[in-house]
Amino acid sequence: MDPPLFGRILLLGHTGYIGSRLLRALASVDERIPVIGRSIGDLDLTRSDSPAALESVIDDQTAVVICAAIKKQLGDNSDVFSKNLTITLNIGVALAARRARRVVFFSSAAVYGEDVEHEVITEATPVQPTSYYGIGKFAAERLLERLARPEQGTSLLVLRPALVYGPSEPAYYYGPSGFLHKVLTREAITLWGDGTEQREFLYVDDVVEVAKRLTFSDLGGVINVVSGTSYTYAQALDSIAVIVGEVPQVEHRPRSKSKVDHRFDASAVRAACPGFDFTPLDAGLRLTERIDAAVVEKTGA
Repeated sequence: MDPPLFGRILLLGHTGYIGSRLLRALASVDERIPVIGRSIGDLDLTRSDSPAALESVIDDQTAVVICAAIKKQLGDNSDVFSKNLTITLNIGVALAARRARRVVFFSSAAVYGEDVEHEVITEATPVQPTSYYGIGKFAAERLLERLARPEQGTSLLVLRPALVYGPSEPAYYYGPSGFLHKVLTREAITLWGDGTEQREFLYVDDVVEVAKRLTFSDLGGVINVVSGTSYTYAQALDSIAVIVGEVPQVEHRPRSKSKVDHRFDASAVRAACPGFDFTPLDAGLRLTERIDAAVVEKTGA
């Protein structure tokens, strides 16, 4: 039997929406590789003493997977930007002191600019972040490039996923599963404009599967985690109407920004994950409804 690829995997942000699923996925690959999780409950990465705590669990056989961050939905402002930058800087300080074998960083397609029109986005598309969140993600990428250097034996992979949805997602997220939760709890959906802007909606388990595969690869650089298929918010509502058998209650609000479409080329991620098929939106929403409807029936929320 071949020796294990890593001595351990350190997953930062292991209790989050993606991180909690990724923890299970990484642990399923090779039972000889322990997966250690750290999140805000046991390690506050904004504290000045957090690098030392990380250094104690990092060595040259460790893979460090970084999901830890304050999400945009919790505030796109300078304070959250500062905290997210501090989180990455503290991780980077630990990586500079204790070289890891591999680093996988969850960035975001927001680095290309949520309000910027691109013909088709690829990994070569110039970054133009327009939100604190996007600016912070790109700054974090550059910090890790500086502090986790391939020439020193650390491979660095940056993942830039598009918009993620799925079961048990927080109800205040603006997107397919947030809409579905409101329908299931008999709340009105707020729709900005006519909902015809194109977006990539990725089923959460697809993102986890891609991240798992690429963590155990030797791929470095930047990969957009995208399916190559864009949908509109209106299409998401149409799919939900079919699934639940009723037309959702929608409150329209005037668009506050210009309409911008997002379309991606998925060639790179498909080459990196041969044979993997992304879940179509209607199928992902059916899976989400099956789980969330049971939760709502049991808890009423």
